[in-house]
Amino acid sequence: MYFRLVRTAIVAAVLAALPCTVLAQYKDQAESDVAQAAGKETDLQKKIDKLKEWEQKYPDSQLKGQRTLMVAQALLGMTTPSYGKTGPADLLDGSEKAGRQLADNLDNYFATANKPAAVTDQQWSDAKKQFGMGVHSTLGWIYYAQKKNPQAETEFKAVLGMDPNQAQVSYWLGSAIIRQNKVERYSEALYSIARSISVTGAAALAPAAATAADAYLKKAYAGYHGDDSDLDKLKAAVAAGPLPAADFHIRSIEEIEKEKFANEDEFNKAHPDVALWRQLRTALKADGGDAYFANVKETQIPPDAIGMFKGKIVAVNDKDIVVNVDAGAGDTTLKFDKAVNKTAINVGDAIEFKAVVEAFAKEPYMLTLLVDEPKDSIKGLPDNAFAVQAGPKKVAPKKAPVKAAPKAPAKK
Repeated sequence: MYFRLVRTAIVAAVLAALPCTVLAQYKDQAESDVAQAAGKETDLQKKIDKLKEWEQKYPDSQLKGQRTLMVAQALLGMTTPSYGKTGPADLLDGSEKAGRQLADNLDNYFATANKPAAVTDQQWSDAKKQFGMGVHSTLGWIYYAQKKNPQAETEFKAVLGMDPNQAQVSYWLGSAIIRQNKVERYSEALYSIARSISVTGAAALAPAAATAADAYLKKAYAGYHGDDSDLDKLKAAVAAGPLPAADFHIRSIEEIEKEKFANEDEFNKAHPDVALWRQLRTALKADGGDAYFANVKETQIPPDAIGMFKGKIVAVNDKDIVVNVDAGAGDTTLKFDKAVNKTAINVGDAIEFKAVVEAFAKEPYMLTLLVDEPKDSIKGLPDNAFAVQAGPKKVAPKKAPVKAAPKAPAKK
C-alpha cells in the first residue's frame, strides 16, 4: 500500500543520522542527552513527549529542523496503523487525532527552514508529498470506516490531488459519495468508480478487486440510468482526470422518463405511482412534514386504484430491502417479519410492492414501510426470498389507504 513508501530515503537518512550528531551541534551535554533519549525511544507517544521536552528546554537548537522531522515521523507512525482496519474504536480515534495534527501542520513540518542543507528542493518536495499521501490516505480510510463520509471524501480528494492514479482511493471516493444518499451526486460517484477500474500500473486495483468493481459499476450504473447504455462513454470519459468536470452528468431513469413527456401533467398521468410517491415525499419533507406523517402513518400505500409502486433493489439486509423508487441511492426501506434470504435476492432487480407506512427521515430522505404479507404485497422476488416465518404474524393496520398527498405549501 502506498503509505508504506512514506519513510523516504531522504527523511530516513536525516533521522538515522541524528543520534550520531557530533556534540558540537548541541548547546551542551544536557541537550545531547535529551536528544539522544528522544531518538532512541521506541514508544511513539513517549518519543513525542521527549521531543517536546527537548523543544521546551532548547527552542533555538541548531537541530530544531531535524527535531521537527522526528515529530512528523512519530505522528505518522501513530496514524498509519489504522489503515485498512475497522477497529477498535480507540485505535481509530488515536490515529485520527495524530493524523489530523500532522495533516493540518504539514506545511510547518516541511517548511524550507527545516530542510537539511544536503537535500535538494525537489527531494524535499517529494518527501512532503510522500508524507501527505500517507496521512491523507489513512485519514480517509479512518473516516470511511467510521462512516463519516463527507470527511472521508475530503481526504480522498486530497490524495488524488497529489497522485491522480490511486485506483483504490478513487473507488473509496465513489463509495463515500454514494453513502451520502444524495441522488444528485450519483454521477460523481459512478465517475470515481469507473476511474478506479481504468487506472493501470503500480497503483491499479488487484485483478480480483477490479473484476468486482466492474461488476458493481455495471449494476449501479444500470440501477441509476435504467440500463448499461452509454457505460462505455463513461469509461472513456474518466481518462480526463481523477475527478469529473463541474458540468459532468449522467441522466437518471427519472430524467429519461420525464424527457419522454411534454410536461409534468402528462408524466403524472402515465406514471400515477411515481406521481403519488413524489407528492408524499414533498409533503413529508415540507415544514409541516411531521404533522402530515401522523395522518399517513399505518396506512397502506398506494391505493388499489394505482396498484403498486415500482422500484429497483439497492441493498439487502437481514430483515429489510432498500429500494430505489425515485432516487438512485434508495428512498424506501421495506421491512418484513420474516428473515430475508440475502443470497437469493439480487441488487438491481426490479420489484413492485404495496406496504404500510411506518417511519420516515427527511435528510437523507427515506420512507420506511412494513410489508405485511410478502406473497400478496410484493412482486419480483424469487420463491426462496424469505426464511421460515418466525414469531406471531403482525396484524395489518386498518386505516384507510392514502389517496394523494397534498402539495407542499409555497414558502413565503
